[in-house]
Amino acid sequence: MQVLYRPQGIFHAVLKGHCYLSQSGNPEALVLREGDIVAFPTGGEHRISDTEKNLKLSVTNVIRLPGDDDVMVLKRGAVNFSQREPDKLSKGAVQLLSGTMSYDTSIRHPLLKELPCSIHVDEQEKDVRQILQSVISVLVNENKVETPGSELTIDRMTEVLFLQLLRCHMQRSTHSTGYFAALSHRHIGVALNLIHTESDGLLTVESLCEAAAMSRTRFNTHFTQLVGETPKAYLSNTRLLRAKAKLQDSQEPIITIAEAAGYSSDSSFSKAVKKRFGMTPGELRRSNR
Repeated sequence: MQVLYRPQGIFHAVLKGHCYLSQSGNPEALVLREGDIVAFPTGGEHRISDTEKNLKLSVTNVIRLPGDDDVMVLKRGAVNFSQREPDKLSKGAVQLLSGTMSYDTSIRHPLLKELPCSIHVDEQEKDVRQILQSVISVLVNENKVETPGSELTIDRMTEVLFLQLLRCHMQRSTHSTGYFAALSHRHIGVALNLIHTESDGLLTVESLCEAAAMSRTRFNTHFTQLVGETPKAYLSNTRLLRAKAKLQDSQEPIITIAEAAGYSSDSSFSKAVKKRFGMTPGELRRSNR
């Protein structure tokens, strides 16, 4: 099975048996054993096979490209990849659960710029593997029979899976710079947490400096070096991203959303939204219907 590059993420969980994964540019195949989970947050090209030489696995719920049986387009949601139908699996057969992860790539967030090419969780990481297996179990059960709320459950559990994989990546990371380093920084991480959980639009750069126990000059310097944006710009962008989500997913009055984002008037909020997303608050709200 060949998976071509795509701008979004994809993950595979080995439910039964073992298989081999080869990545573009890497001649050595990685063995994926039962219980292993591998993800490609940035959609890197890769191949999965049931043997080191064979590159074909029978697949259901995908679209095969004409003229090339190895190339397939994965449909939305989680699907099964196996040598045979799931209810006819024999000893030694391989069964995978694969799914896609989509993000709003238009927001240009520092996190998206630093997503790793791949994340592999095997039996050596027992704690995180156990958590991921619980999530995978729910995905498998919800994917078997379409019931009310199953699509929403699959979406949310896939988000949990992605977050756990990123947490695993952060714990492994030894980088001293970049967005992931900022999240775990003893001072800058405190400020980021406050920004991400803000609900009243009252935070200021001064209050962030105080919470981080750093002088304004030192705070601005460290924050900008790690995050890639000034504290003021990051605070403003985060508020606007949160406002965008509310405009598209809720019926809250626009003025209420504006005030929560730190704007005192509809006009100033509308100008900021228009500049950031190319649409007015009203247009953003209508675009999601």
